[in-house]
Amino acid sequence: MVLGKIKPVNIEDEIKSSYLDYAMSVIISRALPDVRDGLKPVHRRILYVMDGLGLSHASPYKKSARIVGEVLGKYHPHGDTSVYDA
Repeated sequence: MVLGKIKPVNIEDEIKSSYLDYAMSVIISRALPDVRDGLKPVHRRILYVMDGLGLSHASPYKKSARIVGEVLGKYHPHGDTSVYDA
């Protein structure tokens, strides 16, 4: 029964459905590597930052904290664990 534009729903069913939708979204968009290049988004961000810093096999090394700081500051505003792990 719809009263006006508000549709009553069972809260348990709504939470189950919403959680499953969110979990699948995370798995598809972040947890699985992309089929095109085999990279997860966090790996792609790291490589992009390293390219921006001019890092290559022939350049002087940079500490990982510098790279992680750049990634977190510009592209990944979450905890640093996933960036360090990657």
